[in-house]
This record gives sequence, structure tokens and C-alpha cells, in this order.
Amino acid sequence: MFNRHHFTARRIALGLSVEELASELQASPSTVYRWESGATCPSLRMLVAVTRILSVPLLALIEDDGSENRRIAEAVDSLLRTDMHKEIAA
Repeated sequence: MFNRHHFTARRIALGLSVEELASELQASPSTVYRWESGATCPSLRMLVAVTRILSVPLLALIEDDGSENRRIAEAVDSLLRTDMHKEIAA
């Protein structure tokens, strides 16, 4: 499950408005508002983009509820960290 509270707190901590974040994501502000309200959840693909903008690990935005989504997010997070380490080493 998407952790909307951590998402919103991180956006605010970085001083990003909903409109600024939406622009970075090439999404509408109403989409970001719906994520923050819990009306909808971002796709995994969109969450990957969010992690880069908010500088947080993917797992910080996915609650550990033992679901299949969490297991998929763990695998994707591992791949993202591997790619990041390769970029740093290059």
C-alpha cells in the first residue's frame, strides 16, 4: 500500500508545491492531490519517478503490509539501488 503520509511529508520537507511536483512528474496537480488524499495511488512506474524527485528509497513510499505489491517494490528497489551504485562507480 502507498504511504501517502510519508509522500506528502517528504514533498513538504523539500519545499515543493503540489504543482511543482506534478510538473516534474509530467502529471496534473489533481493527480498528486488524489495521491495525497488517498483517493488513488500512483503506479509503480510513477513511484520510481517520485523516488528520484523526492530523493527517497522506493520502500519508504510502500507500507510493509506483506502484500504482493510490497514484494514487487522490494525487487524494484533492489534493482534501482544496483543501477545507482553502477552510476556512482562509473
